[in-house]
Amino acid sequence: MDSIWLLKLKLSNKFREGIENYLISMNATITSLDAKNNPNELKPELYDTSAFFIKKPEKYIIKQLFFNFNIKPQEIVLKKVKIQDIYKNNSRSLDPISIGPFNFLETKNLTKFIINKNIIIPAGLGFGTGHHPSTKGILYVLTKIYLKKNINYKNIIDVGCGSGILGITMAKLWKKPIELIDIDKRSIKTSKVNAKLNFVNSFIKVKKGNGLNITNEFQYDIIVMNILSNTILKNIKSIDRKLNSNGRAIFAGILNNQKYMILNKLRGLGLVLELEYVINGWVTLLIKKN
Repeated sequence: MDSIWLLKLKLSNKFREGIENYLISMNATITSLDAKNNPNELKPELYDTSAFFIKKPEKYIIKQLFFNFNIKPQEIVLKKVKIQDIYKNNSRSLDPISIGPFNFLETKNLTKFIINKNIIIPAGLGFGTGHHPSTKGILYVLTKIYLKKNINYKNIIDVGCGSGILGITMAKLWKKPIELIDIDKRSIKTSKVNAKLNFVNSFIKVKKGNGLNITNEFQYDIIVMNILSNTILKNIKSIDRKLNSNGRAIFAGILNNQKYMILNKLRGLGLVLELEYVINGWVTLLIKKN
């Protein structure tokens, strides 16, 4: 896959979340940045939003933007772009962020690299630089459960690894083999490159797969999924089967209004909520067996 479809929009803060939710439900990957590029603005009035589609979006998806959100045709740009050009032409440098014991950076040139403190994730199509609320939520929860020293985590897996940021973080926390799975070949390649960049490639094992159907281990102590809610729902029975009795599952990529249907399905299998963490309407759930 050399090209991808890019839908560019300018969105007011009033309608941004609803439009993003709609496009995510259409299997788009979303990036929204402050149109004025003001780092001190917590709630920008206007956003430059990019929605990435693997296939050309159907006409009805665009028409719904006109009818439901009153967006004018001249405010929408849809084009096919080369993957290698996307971040060169359409992204901005992201500020370093600190979560738990780690500083997440785009490049080693930003600071003197400290192997135990810095995690380098260059911006790229492999989803996850640490800036999206769903990624932040999982990173926060991982550092919380790491502090529970009385629990021994041995078998760990990240399903839908994207850039590899979560697997790399877990490798630095527990210093144990981490299994990564993704259906996208580019994400697999990106995760391997980023693992080497962060000197944890000896811990990271990446493979191509869809969900938990093909894994290296029979059961896991930690299962991480930062993917769309409908994919989590499809994998719930596999999660129950693959999670050991003392294990934890961490889910993100869930909007606030989607969490109850997931929690209800989990509860029916004896999987209960241990911790909930919400950032800007995005929910991260820490689950354990009852």
